[in-house]
Amino acid sequence: MKIKEFTICLHCGSDRKVSDHQMELLKPLESKYKIHWNNRIDRHPLIYPSYSQLINHAIVTSHTEYIFFINDRTFPQPAEIEKMIDHLENGFAWTTLWGVAFMAFSKELVRKIGWWDERYINGGWEDRDWVWRIKEANYAIYESHEASYDQTWKSHLNVAGGHQSTPFWLKKWNGDRHDVVLKNIADEEYQHWDMFIGEPKPNISKEWKTWDKSILNVASGAEGSGPASSYLLGNREIVKNYE
Repeated sequence: MKIKEFTICLHCGSDRKVSDHQMELLKPLESKYKIHWNNRIDRHPLIYPSYSQLINHAIVTSHTEYIFFINDRTFPQPAEIEKMIDHLENGFAWTTLWGVAFMAFSKELVRKIGWWDERYINGGWEDRDWVWRIKEANYAIYESHEASYDQTWKSHLNVAGGHQSTPFWLKKWNGDRHDVVLKNIADEEYQHWDMFIGEPKPNISKEWKTWDKSILNVASGAEGSGPASSYLLGNREIVKNYE
């Protein structure tokens, strides 16, 4: 499937100059694609209870099937967007060039595996949760830290809350075993979001490759990136451990 129309969600909510600069960087794409802009600074320039809710809200307020998500410390280039388009057109269900800071997927992936889990308060672990659930569903991803990412500043709206999310992560996922990971808690359903997701599009998901065709951990060790989500999972299978 060729992608000619998509939404770009810019997560900056504190400084319009940042989102304006990002839009200017990507403006050349408008000569080739129909782009819809969904900017947090216009939609919700406030703190979200969780990074997952920020993403879920961006999804439901985007009116196209394909969505790109870019946070305020990323400086995207048109060639990077087109690289991600190529991934989505060629069998990858999810693609990222810097973790959750610069990623893209279709709403069909949400229809298949559910929404981002909002129980990770403030932020932290939701990225690993998402990747592990994609592995659980056996869909291929492209995972890297290739993009430019500015570590020198941080918006006051980005609350560092990973430590608050850790207890829930440890309850939901048990990674103590070397052969499998136990999933102890079901993914949460959000019916208030479901009404905005649209009808299934099996023509998209039928083209997805299986997890073993994933390209993982590219540019591992990039400054400030931390370990990739797939690296922590390794080759272990995920086993449901709840009713």
